[in-house]
Amino acid sequence: MQIGVPLDQMSLLFFGSLGVAIWLVYLSCRQRFAERSVTGSKDYIYQLLPRQLATHEEYAKGFLAYFGTMVATVVLLSLLGPKNLGTLGITLPDGISYVVVPFAIAFVLIGALPTVPGLMAIEKFLREYAHQRAYIPDAARATAERLAAADFDFSSYQGDVLHSPEMRGVDPADFTRPRRSLAHDWARLCCLVYVQRSCRMDDLTSSLDASLLRDYERDLDLIESQKKAMESEVAAARIAKANDPYYTNDALRQTIRDNLYKLYILLGCAVRLKAHPHDDIDLALAQFGFRLNHATRGPDNGDIKLVGLAAVAAIIATLGLAATGLGHVGLWAVSPVFPQTVFQPFIDAAATLVPHATAIMVADIMRRHAVDKGSWFSSSGRQRRGNSANYIRVALVCGVAGYIALILWGLTQQAPTAEGFKLEVPNALLAMATGGFYAYHLDNAEIGRRPSRAWELGAQTVVTGLCGLVAACATWEIVFGSASAATDRIVLTALVNAVVGFALAWYIPQAAAASRPNPLADASEERVRALATAARRRLGDDAAEAWLDTPHPALGDKAPRVAAAADVNGYERAIGLLQGPRAVAA
Repeated sequence: MQIGVPLDQMSLLFFGSLGVAIWLVYLSCRQRFAERSVTGSKDYIYQLLPRQLATHEEYAKGFLAYFGTMVATVVLLSLLGPKNLGTLGITLPDGISYVVVPFAIAFVLIGALPTVPGLMAIEKFLREYAHQRAYIPDAARATAERLAAADFDFSSYQGDVLHSPEMRGVDPADFTRPRRSLAHDWARLCCLVYVQRSCRMDDLTSSLDASLLRDYERDLDLIESQKKAMESEVAAARIAKANDPYYTNDALRQTIRDNLYKLYILLGCAVRLKAHPHDDIDLALAQFGFRLNHATRGPDNGDIKLVGLAAVAAIIATLGLAATGLGHVGLWAVSPVFPQTVFQPFIDAAATLVPHATAIMVADIMRRHAVDKGSWFSSSGRQRRGNSANYIRVALVCGVAGYIALILWGLTQQAPTAEGFKLEVPNALLAMATGGFYAYHLDNAEIGRRPSRAWELGAQTVVTGLCGLVAACATWEIVFGSASAATDRIVLTALVNAVVGFALAWYIPQAAAASRPNPLADASEERVRALATAARRRLGDDAAEAWLDTPHPALGDKAPRVAAAADVNGYERAIGLLQGPRAVAA
């Protein structure tokens, strides 16, 4: 067996240095993953550190994804050896021993040596992607959006609480003012300032993470100071409003809302950090006055990609071992490329897994990026639907990525050759099929419109098996000049890939349907449900459904349902219409 480094008396030193390099990368990853991935943003949420924006479980999941991909990068580049690294454009000092290569790669990645632009770009991309996997900062932003959209229960802030200094300037009538009114926002701000200050002063942090409150004590004190400075402005605004019903003070109202947003971020993160994995944070937030709709979450099935790929690897190796045993029975004249040793199926399993694993990773990144930008799904009325053009684009990009991954895998086996580049072209079909179906299954699971089980299993099984058949025929046609010289290997390849397609189609749609959706999508759907409930209460069932789907000029000619799903401001404008005169609302 030939790999990028020779197997000789120095091999133990190589694997020892590889282990030390992985340990160095771990220390660097632990430090870098804790750093902010976005700097210079005016959004207050990016003032918090990644560890404060995710629960302990989410943070660990993201870190493992980041560390695992960094380790895979070190191992792959180390196995390529110094000569092959030069072919890829990664220049190392002349005469460097392959034993030292893991250290060199590790030191470049952790920044101890002069940076290689390509490697540093890979590190930054992997860190940002891992933060996304940990829902940083999506989960914290979604919680803040839920708090902003939630109704507020002022009952616990009446009586003696109204006479506390933090409630100065609040009139009891403010508790019943319409949403989006300055009086309502001011009352909510005063209540939250009062409750967070009480928790800090009296050390009542049973449901709040005390360390986060201490870290951002200056921010909380600044919010209190700004609240005190606004008391006279609010009083002046009340007088002006009494004299002029059309009076508004947009600057004052925006300042109030900015401080509310900061409190939503800090309180939401403090509750999420304190909660245990299976705790309902809605109950903890309810004690501050937030009326939240309890979201029903599906069971956590772990990482879909990791479980799916692990199952596929086991299946491929098992089929290879079975084929090896069958070949020794003597039922036919075994071709020279058919598995004949016990070790060969494991090498073949790794080579077969490369295009499928690459396709799933790339498809997931493309889809997640487009979903976050709001450009992935098409819409038909109130329903989202998948876009076939997306699957074609994903398949093409996955094909290119799968081809590059196969070339890199080939470099671990032998030096690069023109024939080797040509042999891997047909195998890109496998990456195209897997990537396209992966995005297709996730879309169907998310929008709740999965096809029949027979179609899910049959379509991917047949397409992936045919791609494997075509790729195998083309490959051995190039090698032997006639595909018939490797008929048994071609049949085995087609069978293995068909089973891979079946396994992925069996697992991914069901796991995706049962896994937790994107937290921002959860918050968006919760706003729509709250708006629909309020509309039915005000207008009745039939009239509410018509109103929810009818574009309104006050919402920028958007339907209330669409405006509420888009952002919190759209939701509050729609709620404001419902709380206005009935003729305007309807």
